[in-house]
Amino acid sequence: MKISHFSAFFALSLMALQGCTSLPAKQSAPNWQVATMLNSHEKVVYSSHTNKHYLIQVATIGKKPANGYPIIYVLDGNAFFGVATSIAQMNHDKPSEKNPKSLMVVGIGYTTGRAFDIPNRTHDYTPPSKSYPTPKGEQTAFGGADYFHAFIADELEPMLDKEFGINPNHRTLIGHSYGGLFGLYLLMARSESFDNYVIASPSIWWNDKSILTHQNGIIATPNVKNILITLGEHELNARHRNPNTPTTLENSNAYLMSEFLKNKLPHTNVTFHFNPNQSHGENAYPSIIQGVNMAYQACKADSNC
Repeated sequence: MKISHFSAFFALSLMALQGCTSLPAKQSAPNWQVATMLNSHEKVVYSSHTNKHYLIQVATIGKKPANGYPIIYVLDGNAFFGVATSIAQMNHDKPSEKNPKSLMVVGIGYTTGRAFDIPNRTHDYTPPSKSYPTPKGEQTAFGGADYFHAFIADELEPMLDKEFGINPNHRTLIGHSYGGLFGLYLLMARSESFDNYVIASPSIWWNDKSILTHQNGIIATPNVKNILITLGEHELNARHRNPNTPTTLENSNAYLMSEFLKNKLPHTNVTFHFNPNQSHGENAYPSIIQGVNMAYQACKADSNC
């Protein structure tokens, strides 16, 4: 599936045009106001598992279904919640959609006011290991993935279910870079956590590929319906391939992982998307588009969604 820079630009444009409230015609505010997303709410949630505060943003699109909202969790919510919400809204509102499905998008971010909180995401998204690399730059600690998962499973999801209502059979996780590594770790160690996994540009290279020590733990669980792994064309460098062989898509870490999962999980729909002309950072945007679309189509295929 070919995804261009235009797709990412379209997503951001849609967010700007559809995602923000505006004043009615012939009415002006005396000063500029803070823009807000339609149908969206946010609050700060404390986790006793991680001892951190998280900015949780929630968008409910469409009426609440009888079985609860299918839910899409978006990591790095400060940066990506708006894009994911806009694409979900577009799926629901497009004129050709005769039986639109409702969705709930949940951005899990941080309270620092930055698009990417490097120290916190580094700790939260990286798996436990016997040893860790030396921290660089803003990175301060690694290996908090189990605690972060416990926050989602034991604290965040029960709260969201109580306040909004969640369909327990349609839970999607979207993670990019370290967020993709986190999704891959859960797929191997706690695959029952989500029903659909979007693993964008996963940092398999991290810590000498220590994530591979967990791959024997993966089991075929019936709840895992779809896995999407993506890679941007310009990511074909030493961190995403075997450095002893020429640079090709076929020896990239992400592609090899998708092939491994296809063999390991024959009854799960495992898809690999190679997104042309995308760098590591840019690949987040087409991957979010593809991931939200995947979650929406999974819901459409299920009469109980």
